[in-house]
Amino acid sequence: MDNRRTMEFFLIAGFLGLAGPICALLGVRDGEHLASVAYPKSGTPAGMAIDFKSVVMGSPGDEEKGRTLFQANCVACHGPMADGKGPAAASLTPPPRNFQDAKARWTRGREPQDIYRTLSEGSPGTAMIGFAASLTVQDRWAIVHYLGTLDGVRGLYHPVDEAMASAWRPEKAR
Repeated sequence: MDNRRTMEFFLIAGFLGLAGPICALLGVRDGEHLASVAYPKSGTPAGMAIDFKSVVMGSPGDEEKGRTLFQANCVACHGPMADGKGPAAASLTPPPRNFQDAKARWTRGREPQDIYRTLSEGSPGTAMIGFAASLTVQDRWAIVHYLGTLDGVRGLYHPVDEAMASAWRPEKAR
């Protein structure tokens, strides 16, 4: 009987000793593939080229697309009216940005590239997370264009012009 248990032990140990590393190698390879599909390095689906200048300049539909994306991703904290009164706002310190308040102080500023950076990287010392991994460059710029239409930003926001769009580079897309 002891021989049988010893043999079972070695069979199980051998199986686990070989199966573990093989599964781990296959899993790592598959995980890398899944990550490359889910989070392409360029922020766009593989094979799609981006005309960054037109993305930064915006198009007529970007404000509406940005509003839709804001409603889908930002209302929990900023509220449906972008007034900082979302369902989660009461539990956040400091409170979320009120985009309707023209007198509010901003950490980075109201310029389009500042808003884009905050959308991408988040805001240190606040609950604002970065959305670079979950929203494409185009989506983040669409939200920037939408926010530029709100009362607390409009008039204090210098709309994207040709010079700013030409100066913006994809490496700043993070």
